[in-house]
Amino acid sequence: MSNTYGSRSLKRERDNSEHIENLTTDGLEMEDTQSIPKRIPRSELTRKREHELVFSISSWAVYGIIALASFLLSFSFYTFPLFNNLATPEQSQALYSGFAMQQGLTPFNDFHGIGGSLFYLINWLGNITGNSIVLYLFELLALFASGVFAYHLALRQAEKHNAGIIIAIATLLAVAGLGRGGDAPTLFALPFTLWAVNFFENYFHREVRDEKFILFGIVGAVVFVISPLMSLFFVVSIIALFIYNVTHRRVGRGFYQALSSIFGILIVGYLTAYYALNAQTLYTSIEQSVLIPFSTLGIHGNFLLTLAKSVILILIFGLVTKFVHGIAQIKDGGEATVWYVCLLIGAVIMTITVVLAPSFDSSNFLAILPFVIVFSGRSLQTAVDEKRSLLLTYLQNNLFAPVLALLFVIAAPIAYNVLNHSTFSEERSIAQYVKENTTKKDKVFVLAADKNINLLSKRVASIDTVPSYYPLKYNQSFDSRMSETKDKYIVIEAGQKMPTSVHTVLQNNYKPVQANEKYFMIYQKK
Repeated sequence: MSNTYGSRSLKRERDNSEHIENLTTDGLEMEDTQSIPKRIPRSELTRKREHELVFSISSWAVYGIIALASFLLSFSFYTFPLFNNLATPEQSQALYSGFAMQQGLTPFNDFHGIGGSLFYLINWLGNITGNSIVLYLFELLALFASGVFAYHLALRQAEKHNAGIIIAIATLLAVAGLGRGGDAPTLFALPFTLWAVNFFENYFHREVRDEKFILFGIVGAVVFVISPLMSLFFVVSIIALFIYNVTHRRVGRGFYQALSSIFGILIVGYLTAYYALNAQTLYTSIEQSVLIPFSTLGIHGNFLLTLAKSVILILIFGLVTKFVHGIAQIKDGGEATVWYVCLLIGAVIMTITVVLAPSFDSSNFLAILPFVIVFSGRSLQTAVDEKRSLLLTYLQNNLFAPVLALLFVIAAPIAYNVLNHSTFSEERSIAQYVKENTTKKDKVFVLAADKNINLLSKRVASIDTVPSYYPLKYNQSFDSRMSETKDKYIVIEAGQKMPTSVHTVLQNNYKPVQANEKYFMIYQKK
């Protein structure tokens, strides 16, 4: 811990000693004049008294604000029960997975995966009632938890409730905007990762018992089986911890921490392996969620368009400004300096990974947030000391990006639906036709950019399309299964590349249906 940090804490302890003694747990006044010391010596405040202080500061009023903001931002989720917006291709694939699993299909085998095994278990549970209302509640809970962890992180650093709330709401905006639609592996993994950010911030600025590394291992393993991409944060943090322990001659303690972490990882690992073995998806889940995405990194398709969209997103949601603040704060990092440096390097690596991914998905940029969010609260410390407006300072520090983020969260879903109105109208029409002419046991194969027709008609396919960057064996398996398909209908979207096996099956086993549609063609089994 740096001298600057220590002197600031001592000054605030003297300035606020009288206020702390009169503080009770009856409530909390949300005023800028109220603050808490960043660090309270154990000799002056017992563990019980510290718990009461933290509880008083983290009042239900603060949680209520975060909950309200989470609820309002959840309107952008495709699972929100009052709206009926059709999803983007990535989101429709994720939403389809839970529905398909309820119909007896298996992820990674019957349809390709975009997340870890636990992500699909969440989607399966989210569709247990026959609709996506439970999944919406899971998404809302993940959004709220992310806001809470961001609030606590900022509260410890800036020592102001208002600073914590501002950063929490800004975090919620980033989560809702980047994870547009809600059903994304990175969104569900984010609360656990932000817990880890708080864990390491505490470790480097106050003592953390080594036994808690068991929980760290559990959380890290949970993140891996939800979103392997997000687990890169844990890898980077472990490297930083290793360097810290070696340079501070704490090798023995580091070894104990490693054993504790491994024990926690094994707890989750054994449970997940049992589930995957039972579903016969152990290898395919690792291959599709880890091996294929990382082994196919490179320049794909219209790379300049992908790069342009990436730059816009990381600017709008303040990831660049947080990174710049991190560079400026390294000199005052104290014992956390090595961790901060590793986080900045990790942020660069993660950004490159997301940009070079074979399939562009804005929700993957959420994986960058844990690397840079730790610098948000510290960027407001000067404003706290000088008693300047925290909101205005935060907006200025981020070049008013949060305002653009709010506009993006509101406008993006509206613009997407307007631009795709004609296509969505046809999808609804075809889904209604399919639903009226099939039973729940019938299957419908749709070769399209999204899974909206399957979702709207409540009909699954016996086989799923294969992403273009998958290994050859997946295409061979698709061709083999397609030649034996018995799906009652096959729907083809105009402009989609049709595999030879699909063309052959249509010629031999199906006949076209006159549905008077412009963007889709329907074929019925002879």
